[in-house]
Amino acid sequence: MKEELKRMRFMLMVGVLFAVLLVSCQSPTPASRIAEHPAMFTSLPAEQQPLVRQGNICEGMKPDAVFLAWGKPNGPVVESQQNGRKVTRWVYNGYEPVTVMNAGFYPYWGPYGWYPYANSTISTAYVPRNVAWVEFVNGKVTAWSRQGASPNGAYTE
Repeated sequence: MKEELKRMRFMLMVGVLFAVLLVSCQSPTPASRIAEHPAMFTSLPAEQQPLVRQGNICEGMKPDAVFLAWGKPNGPVVESQQNGRKVTRWVYNGYEPVTVMNAGFYPYWGPYGWYPYANSTISTAYVPRNVAWVEFVNGKVTAWSRQGASPNGAYTE
């Protein structure tokens, strides 16, 4: 009976830990960023506000609008000069699962001494992959690309 109670407590702790991790890993949305930065949102032009709420961007937007729509870039931010104009590129990375097979020999002590023991495991690794980018020229959006985007940049799922 005590062993069963210990096992139930352990499973409860694992469940609570999993729930905490799941909640902490939720990605922010445009709505949550707007709620955190209401003054930034109200300072946007009226025609850009509906786009930002939907998580879309358009040509001419400033970095604040792109931040509210897509969030902070988690990839490199590259700045350069082209024809006397400041060009900034924000890169957004996602993670792609890759299956990895690990194999090896391990020592095993048997009834007649040491034996090599072959073991292999299959696991999943996640590698970063560029999923979107936004280019600003003199502080305004001039080009962008997003995985699953149509030619005008609207995100399609």
